Amino acid sequence: MTARVYPTIAAAVKAAKRTAVAPLAWDPVDHLLSRFSFGSTTSSRSYVTKRGPDAWYDLMVSRARSYPGYSGHPAVAAQGPLLGMTPYDLRQWLKSNNREYGWDAMDQLTRVTLGLQAWSGSQLAEVLVDFFSNHLNVPNHNGDVWVTRHAYDRDVVRKYATGSFTNMLLASSKHPAMLTYLSLKDSTKGAVNENYGRELLELHTVGLRYSENDVKNAARLLTGRTLTNSFHYVFDDYVHPTGKVTVLGFTHANSNAAAGEKAGDDLLRYLASHPYTAQNLARKMCVRFVSDSPSTDLVNAVAKAYLDGRTQILPMVSTILRSVEFWQSRGKKVRRPAENLLATVRVLGIGASSWKDALNTLTWVSGGMGHTPLEWAAPNGYPDVAAAWRSPGALLKTWEQHVALTGGWWGGLTKPDVAALYGDAKTSGEAIAAMAKRLTGTTWTADHLAAVQTVAGEPAATAIGRSRLSWLGYYVAAVILDGPHHALR
Repeated sequence: MTARVYPTIAAAVKAAKRTAVAPLAWDPVDHLLSRFSFGSTTSSRSYVTKRGPDAWYDLMVSRARSYPGYSGHPAVAAQGPLLGMTPYDLRQWLKSNNREYGWDAMDQLTRVTLGLQAWSGSQLAEVLVDFFSNHLNVPNHNGDVWVTRHAYDRDVVRKYATGSFTNMLLASSKHPAMLTYLSLKDSTKGAVNENYGRELLELHTVGLRYSENDVKNAARLLTGRTLTNSFHYVFDDYVHPTGKVTVLGFTHANSNAAAGEKAGDDLLRYLASHPYTAQNLARKMCVRFVSDSPSTDLVNAVAKAYLDGRTQILPMVSTILRSVEFWQSRGKKVRRPAENLLATVRVLGIGASSWKDALNTLTWVSGGMGHTPLEWAAPNGYPDVAAAWRSPGALLKTWEQHVALTGGWWGGLTKPDVAALYGDAKTSGEAIAAMAKRLTGTTWTADHLAAVQTVAGEPAATAIGRSRLSWLGYYVAAVILDGPHHALR
């Protein structure tokens, strides 16, 4: 059986069964925005509702190309003045400011990343940047990459997130941050370091389908990729070991050290185009965007799109969006802590009263929730399945942030207009139903609404002019966000 993939996104929506995991209900608009953006906003819901999912996808692709790098939100980008520097220039700047080993650029990268996730109009690009930052993970706030990690984000992940995975992999293999993090810069023919070779195969490309000899040969062939004292990539043929190598069907004589860089590039291109890599990437992408247990048929369809597209990334995205399985997966993913935080900011329409303070707040709060972007220390990136995030502590932290955000307690962030969430409702019950629909994209059942009505402490028939919602509305909104309707996506 093959996955049902249609010519257009709208056709897939039409063909899908109108189903969702309880308590969520069928809502293709909210479903699209909960998976391929960091949460719905009033404007994004309006756009998809009026123009349709195909038009929204085309708009996101256009914006990704028109607003590269950090330009998706100029005010946020302005909070990262160091992010445009080369590693060498950054080191000189730090020295001149008596901060030779300061983490200034890494701090700015965290803040700008969160700001773009929350407010950029180029949401598809930000979602893909997040995905590939974890796939080719180099943890931020690692002392060894204090002057290179920002450039990795800019010149590797962001540059190719909607382009070619082959190009991204090649760029990663020559970037000072990756060379440092996985120790390839220190590998020599007399002491070959296998760290990068192992993670290249297991995490970056083919997955758990390699032998120890494959690791050793990959590490040998890629040895020589190193750095100058000014943090520039260079290939040092003097330390490159020669001799025949074989890696997963790739064979190279490797007889000339001076040609070692090209030989390594040939291996990387081979691995990027390998069917195992297609399967590995496709499954990870389906887990990210569809469910924790995607069907083999869908994974195969996405892998085929990747290979047919010569390792381009967007054909994988398009295939997922045009599949029935995607549209029948509403509620099958759980928002990770930072995703919940960002979705809350977006659905409440929270803006910034001070960009500096707003980004500092998001950084501090996501850190307290254990999910600051780019901070996973191991090479495999943050886990992306519900089981990894189930803990009472994480749940309580999330609930704390809901009430802090609805109440406007955080510095730098605007206070949401809770009354606007229920508009011209005439009674307390109507207002709570309207808030629930607006905040979760779902029409709540009577028993769930009754539970929230209990929190409000008044009958549903209470006239809005006499309702406790005028002063308790922020708390009721937080309780609505505390439930599974917002936690699931």
